[in-house]
Order: sequence, then structure tokens, then C-alpha cells
Amino acid sequence: MIVICVPVPRSFSIDVRTAVYCATEAKRPGVQWGYSSSRECSVGRSTLIYYALKNPDVTHIMTLDSDVVPPEGTLQKLLDHDLPIVAGIYPMITTEKVWSFKFGDGWENTQNPLPTDLTKVKAIGGSTVLVKREVLEKMGRPWWLTVYKPVDDEGRCYDLHEDEFFSKRAIEAGYDLMIDPTVICRHYKYGEI
Repeated sequence: MIVICVPVPRSFSIDVRTAVYCATEAKRPGVQWGYSSSRECSVGRSTLIYYALKNPDVTHIMTLDSDVVPPEGTLQKLLDHDLPIVAGIYPMITTEKVWSFKFGDGWENTQNPLPTDLTKVKAIGGSTVLVKREVLEKMGRPWWLTVYKPVDDEGRCYDLHEDEFFSKRAIEAGYDLMIDPTVICRHYKYGEI
């Protein structure tokens, strides 16, 4: 069984296109989806995973943000790769427009050419990530977590963002982070690339 986990804000809002994607996938045998309201995505994502893993039949977890919509067929495409961790990509906005993966220290600029096939990366964003159960069990809780600190001279108030936390812990557990750059999702909160 595969569970699609969607953290939502405390207002329980979810983009209707994201809900349609999840509901459509959940019509397939062996696929369910759920959502959890919280102040932070990391809390909702980890809560959903915790409860999903209580079911011994769950083999994979797919995390998806409430405003990200994968292309049709994404879940099957990611499953077909048969990797411990594989993600689609989507645009994010930090101080500039970037993709949801890192080769080095910074998120990859959307102006740079994308790889054309499965690619190993240093960090991935938390949406459109398919993870095998064994990975999550080996990593242990929490899976996503923002590590806060006092505000520094550059205005940063965290040492690790939730996506960086998950990525670091997965690599430390011995897993590669792979992206499929042909799975380009829409991120409605941040507009189009």
C-alpha cells in the first residue's frame, strides 16, 4: 500500500488541483491519501508518516505539499524507478527562483539547464517525494524538522530547513537522494517558472 501524505495549514486549505490529483490517485487499488493540519509542514508531514507506518501493509509514502500538483502519472513513474528515495521537482522561491533540489550548498537556479535523466542530488524539497518504508524506519522520527536558532546577522532563524533536515538524515542513513527531472510539478503558491 502507498500513502500520499499532504500537510495542510491550520486553516485546512488545500489547492483544489492538489486535492483532485490525490483523490484520482487514491482511486487506484492500494493507494490512500491523507492530510494533517499543523503550524508547520514538517510537523504535519512527520505526523502523517508516523500514523501511516502503523499499518504494516504500507510499503511507500509519497509526500506532497498542499499547493503542489504533479503531472498525471507521477506516482506510477516514481514507483517504476524502484528506488529508496526519488522525487519530482517543482519551483520554489527563496531570494530567487530555484528548483527543489541541490547539487551543492544552494537550491538549483531555474535558469540553469536541468539534467535529462535520474540524477543524484545533495538535497530535495519535501513535496513529490516517494520514500520506501525501510528508509523511514531506518531514519526514525522525526523525518522532517526545522532546526531553529536565534536570528543571526543575515536574518536567518534556523540552522536547517525541514527539507535539508530530511536530506541530511537520509544520506547519513546510507541512502541516495534521486530526482527525476522529467517530473516537473506546478507550485501554485509561487507561480510559474
